[in-house]
Amino acid sequence: MSKGAWGAALPELDRSSIVPLYRQIYEHLRDAILAGTLPESSRLPPERALAQRLGVNRSTVVHAYRELAVDGLIEQRVGSGSRVTARLQATRRERGGSVPWWVTLPPWRVGEFPMVLGELAAKQEEGRISFVQGVAPDEPSPLPALAECFARVARDPRCVLSYGDSEGYEPLRLAIVERMRARGCTHVHAGGVIVLTGSTQGIMIAAQSLAEPGDEIIVESPSYPGALQIFRMCGLRAIPVPMDDEGMRVDHVEAILRTRRPRFIYTMPSLHNPTNATMNVDRRERLATIARRAGVPIVEDDPYGPLADGAPPPLLAFAPDHVIYLSSFSKTIAPSLRVGWLIAPATVAERLLLRKQAQDMATSLYVQAAVTEYLAAGYDAHVAALRDELETRRRIADDAIAAHWPPAIRVNPARGGFYVWVTTPREVRARALLDQAERLGASFLFGEAFFAASGGDHHFRLALTAVPRALIAEGIRRIGAAIAQMRGT
Repeated sequence: MSKGAWGAALPELDRSSIVPLYRQIYEHLRDAILAGTLPESSRLPPERALAQRLGVNRSTVVHAYRELAVDGLIEQRVGSGSRVTARLQATRRERGGSVPWWVTLPPWRVGEFPMVLGELAAKQEEGRISFVQGVAPDEPSPLPALAECFARVARDPRCVLSYGDSEGYEPLRLAIVERMRARGCTHVHAGGVIVLTGSTQGIMIAAQSLAEPGDEIIVESPSYPGALQIFRMCGLRAIPVPMDDEGMRVDHVEAILRTRRPRFIYTMPSLHNPTNATMNVDRRERLATIARRAGVPIVEDDPYGPLADGAPPPLLAFAPDHVIYLSSFSKTIAPSLRVGWLIAPATVAERLLLRKQAQDMATSLYVQAAVTEYLAAGYDAHVAALRDELETRRRIADDAIAAHWPPAIRVNPARGGFYVWVTTPREVRARALLDQAERLGASFLFGEAFFAASGGDHHFRLALTAVPRALIAEGIRRIGAAIAQMRGT
C-alpha cells in the first residue's frame, strides 16, 4: 500500500481515552481490513516504523499486531513482516465466481487450530497409530452396564419424551453433590449445580458471563486448546502463566494481580491437559487465597479430577465463593454422552443458568437419567478400573520412550492421566517431526495448539488412551525413528 494510502489509514489516537492505545490501533486496523480499506495481501508497516509515526512505544504496536494475528486478520512471518491475510482471495479462487459476503469473512477470533485439530483427528482413519484424541480407552468398557441403565430409563416416558429442567435432572444433581462432598467440597448443594451439555459448554457460559470483549484473563501456558478457542471467540485477551511439574505457577499469578485486574483465572489443576500435572495442596490454597484477596474469580476445569487418585480437594473446596467449578463424564464414561456440570456461587448461578437456557434450554433428560442410574450401578468400580488402565498404559509408554527415544527428549513425569507432554531439543521442531512421524505411520498433536500467544514449537502431546494398548510401544518406536532421522543419527 502506498504511503499516501497508509496516511489515510492511520488511526487518530485519543490519549485521554480509557481504551488502551494498542486497542485503539487494533480496532482501527481491524475495521479497515474488514471494510476493504486495507486490501488482502497488503503489507502493514514495520512495527518500529508505525510506532514512530504514531508516537507510541514499539511494544504497543506489537500488541496490536498480535491481536490482529490471533483474529486471523493478518499473517506474520519472520523476514517478511505482517500482511493482511490472503485467505479470502484464495477462497474466492477455490469457489470460482462470486459468493455472498458473509461466506468470505475471515475466521474472526477462531484462528487455525479448529481446522488443524479436525484434520489430525481424521488421520486416525488412515491406518496410523494416532496419539491425537484424548478419549477414554475401549477397556475397561462401561457399555454393558450403561446399556442396561439406558434400557431401564427407556421404560419411563417422562425421561424419554420431556425437555426436563434447565438446571438439570434433580437426582443427577443430588448424586453430583454427594460425590463432590466426598472430595472435600462440603458446602455444595443441589441448588448450585447446573447440568451441562458437556463441560466445554460451561467454559463458554463462564467466559460470556464473567467478561466482555477486550477484557484480560489469566490462563495456563500451555492450556486446553478448546478453552483457548472459546476465549478468542469471546474476544478475551489471555495473560499466559507458565506451568511446572506442580501445575500453574501461582507466584506468577500473584505478580500479575499486583498490577492488572483480569476478569477471571482459568486453570485445570488435576491431571492437566496437556502436561498431566496435578497442583499440590499448598499451591491450591495459595491460589485460592490470592484470588479471594484480589476479588478475581477462578474457573476451575476439572474433567480428569475423579481419575487423579490421591489428589488434593478441588479449588472449589478452598474458595467456594470465588470458584466456578466445571467437570464432565466425558473422560470417565464416554464423550458421546455430552453430560457435564458446573457448580457456581449463588451470586452468579442465575446468570450462568440464563446463558445455559439461551444455548440449549436443557441437556438431554434421557441421557441424564441413564447416567444417574449408572452412577449407582457401577460407575465407581469403572473409574477404579480406568485408573489402573491409565497407570498400565503410562508404564508401557515410559518403557518404550526409554528404549527408543534419545535422552535429549524430555517428558513430563506426572503419572496416571491421559497424556504425555514432550519437550524436544532445539534442533527438533514438533511440526517437522509430525510430518516425519506420519511418513512412518504415527501421529500426535503438536504444541502450538496449546499456547495462547506464541510458543509450543518444541513441544507435543501424546494421548495414550485412543491407541490400542498393544500398539503404544510400536507407535512410540516409530516416533523415535522419526526423531533419529531428523537428527541424522
